[in-house]
Amino acid sequence: MRRRFVSARASQRGYMLMLVLVALVAMMISGVALVRSMDTNQLIAGNMASRNSTIHSADLAVQQAVNWIQANATNGALFTDAPASGYNASQPAQEPDWMSPATWSQCTTTSGATPCFNASDGAGNQVSWMIHRMCSIAGGPGTANQFCSSLNGTASSAGNSYSSDAVIFNGLPKNFYRISIQVTGPRNTTTLTQAFVTL
Repeated sequence: MRRRFVSARASQRGYMLMLVLVALVAMMISGVALVRSMDTNQLIAGNMASRNSTIHSADLAVQQAVNWIQANATNGALFTDAPASGYNASQPAQEPDWMSPATWSQCTTTSGATPCFNASDGAGNQVSWMIHRMCSIAGGPGTANQFCSSLNGTASSAGNSYSSDAVIFNGLPKNFYRISIQVTGPRNTTTLTQAFVTL
């Protein structure tokens, strides 16, 4: 009787090759997933940076609008509309469509210390602002049928406190103004910010 010897290599019949190919495919898939994940993270970081840039630009626009109100508070200019400067002496009868370009097209002042439209603020953002005095109609104090949202002008003689137990003195009423800002960033990011101030 003869014995047959079969080598170990012949008995494997390519199983090792299959295992290596499966491992290579798994490594390739995980590598592609890692690259895509890194790309997504970079896009998210870029979008967050763009959003933060628009918020900083909106903060600057609020300060510019407050400066415009303060500069025009003593000459009676706040009693009438100044559309070219983005100012409305009364609140709108109907809330504007803040996403419509027509809402923001009234402002044409693009230069000076307080432009209500800035095509590029240095960060690549386009900034527009609009001010509404929170009164029912335009006009100065005492205008018939005019109702304004305002502070009563009473405050403490020590520290301008509005506390109920403070010593009261009478002063001029302070009107509320709503400042609306739209900032459009270079990545098609649009930020709408509103702030209420009283002066």
